[in-house]
Amino acid sequence: MLPEIVRCPYCVEGGCFRPMLQQSQGSYVCVGCGHTTAPADPYAKCTCRRCHAMNQVASRCRNGEESRRYSADALALLAYDQVSRY
Repeated sequence: MLPEIVRCPYCVEGGCFRPMLQQSQGSYVCVGCGHTTAPADPYAKCTCRRCHAMNQVASRCRNGEESRRYSADALALLAYDQVSRY
């Protein structure tokens, strides 16, 4: 059986995602950007700058979605109030 090749989702080398180096048992690091992963641990968090940037974007999207949802709910309530007055 071939050994598992863990690849960095950010770095490309030779037209493929760059293989990551095994750092310790079950954890890997990318020598290009410092991205880390532990495939056996689904809750492992990477603190590289690219993952940090992705987390910030995701947080802004979640916050924007919540504010849009709140605005839609508020508008619906306002429209209901207007209709119920008549």
